[in-house]
Amino acid sequence: MINYYLAEQIGKDRLDEARAMAAHARLMGSVRPAPEPVRVVLGLALIRLGRALAGQAVKNATGPRRATA
Repeated sequence: MINYYLAEQIGKDRLDEARAMAAHARLMGSVRPAPEPVRVVLGLALIRLGRALAGQAVKNATGPRRATA
């Protein structure tokens, strides 16, 4: 025998949970991501600068580079 009251309560609980999840997803979608800290931006800029300078040094090298130990 089916317990209709229990089935109705389970259905209501699932609907409430789905509505709460949808509201949370809408709220999270409307929030803009926080800007990155200055130290992160500065660090990434220094890395890009270092790579650019290293790339120029490699292009300007006349002979094969040797590793020293």
